[in-house]
Amino acid sequence: MSVYIVVYQGLKKYEGKVDEAYGNCDEDTNLFEVDGNSECPEFLDGLEIDDVYSYRGEVWFGFGEGPALNENLEKLAGLVAYDSQMPGANEPGPFRELFRWGGVGTIGPVASAKLAADFADWDADARARCDASFYSFFATMRAMFDCVVAGACVQYRVKPRRAVVHQIQRKHVDARISPHGLHP
Repeated sequence: MSVYIVVYQGLKKYEGKVDEAYGNCDEDTNLFEVDGNSECPEFLDGLEIDDVYSYRGEVWFGFGEGPALNENLEKLAGLVAYDSQMPGANEPGPFRELFRWGGVGTIGPVASAKLAADFADWDADARARCDASFYSFFATMRAMFDCVVAGACVQYRVKPRRAVVHQIQRKHVDARISPHGLHP
């Protein structure tokens, strides 16, 4: 199955009532529920677990099939010399949140801002030391986390809820990426 990561922007805690049929997303009202990761609760900093938020906009990012995403995350780990078996693997370091996330739960605005800074800091190394295919992945991830400004978060999805939104937003994101890096 194709893997997507969505950035929800313009978040506001929803104070209305949500019925049992709501699920964790509602296309008609722009609502979503914050999913937690019990092993990494700090990923949610800036949000409250299990609360429902409304959002002003969303940007979808496609990463192909799950194995392709995992392969690129392994290359990213190699770039920064990260090994999950090494002592201190869970301590702060570049991209640690992505390596520990595993697609489980929401990444809140604090961890997302840290990841955006990591991608900015490592961009020159990735461009110089990695092949074009990996750098395309790297640049897309960087663009994704650059979209997460105050009041935004990231969630993993197996399929998009609204393919049309994804296609429109994806074209917008691709226009910002070139072989020479991101463009504002």
